[in-house]
Amino acid sequence: MFNILLGSEADDDLFDRLLVAVKDLGGSIVDAEWRLGGSQELTRYIITLPTGNLEALAETYIGLTLCGNSDLVRLLASKVVPNIPSQSTL
Repeated sequence: MFNILLGSEADDDLFDRLLVAVKDLGGSIVDAEWRLGGSQELTRYIITLPTGNLEALAETYIGLTLCGNSDLVRLLASKVVPNIPSQSTL
């Protein structure tokens, strides 16, 4: 699985840009799961695009990360954060 860190999990504008980019690509965010472990929150979103599915993870102290097929992750990441490096965070 390929991952790219988009930015801070607390950046509301980043989430808004993610939603717009998903819609622009003909997709939707179809599921969300929230977990708490001590002081750390994790929210998992399933992104469905016409060409495949991705995950977005918002994790305290980590940030907002896109995970999945490298081509899809790079495509969506470039729409959300145009100048983001296209290499994996892992």
